[in-house]
Amino acid sequence: MSLAEEHYSRVDVKKEIVDFCKGRWVAAHYIDSEGKLVFRRYLHRKPLRINSPEEFSRIINLRGNVLRSIYATANLYWKTESIEEVYDLSNIRRCSPVWDIDGTLSNWKATLEVAREIGAFLNDRGVEKSLFFKWSGNGCHIHIHEEAFSDDLLRRYHPLDLAYAIVEYVNSKTSQRVRETLLKGRITVENKVDPTRVFTCPLSLHRELNVVCICFKPTRLLEFTPEWIRPSSFQHDPSWREFVKGEADEIAEDAYKTVGGYPLRRRRRRRRTVPLDKQIVKWLQKD
Repeated sequence: MSLAEEHYSRVDVKKEIVDFCKGRWVAAHYIDSEGKLVFRRYLHRKPLRINSPEEFSRIINLRGNVLRSIYATANLYWKTESIEEVYDLSNIRRCSPVWDIDGTLSNWKATLEVAREIGAFLNDRGVEKSLFFKWSGNGCHIHIHEEAFSDDLLRRYHPLDLAYAIVEYVNSKTSQRVRETLLKGRITVENKVDPTRVFTCPLSLHRELNVVCICFKPTRLLEFTPEWIRPSSFQHDPSWREFVKGEADEIAEDAYKTVGGYPLRRRRRRRRTVPLDKQIVKWLQKD
């Protein structure tokens, strides 16, 4: 049994992955018979998803390919039955702001210093219980739980607009604090929030490194070491589920007023080519 097969057979791993992926559009890296990585976002011409243990079991071994890594959107959707639904912005129910702090495993301390500054800024703006960190391979992701926004706020703003604006706003406010660390450590902080972006799922294996994506709360940031991500003895905090409804409302409103929403390109002139998402839909629907 391979490392991946052994890892994904664990009950605790299955539970975390299923719970996190429910309602999201999922993607996966597989290892084919030649040992090459294959990336998939669709299965039987439908969006890949993991809404139950049964669905997870069906995708672990796919056509002889072995599951290696699992990703999921920052978006939660009302429905994920068809390709059209996951490309429909009105089908996005909630969206998590995510900071992608990209470095290398060897400079993990510098990466976490950047994460600490961003986390401290969010704490100062009232976002505490709804915040969690993930270590994913060579870098760190910071998430605000998608349920940290009140229903009233989401009646007035699109969740994708809020998520994008918050990440952009916080990056602008913390850029001077982390500038020196970024340069010395060759680290980047990117706003990758977009309509279809996927991020590494908790307890997924990295696509190349033999390490596990683990979650931890900001209070344990200074305790983190690379020992936590070993597949045989990983340390993962399931309290990524915690949130306080409305905790992120204030910073969300400020961010939206400052940045605006997600910069979708709206063109008045008639397109000469079919949009890429529509090409994908058409291709997948062929007999």
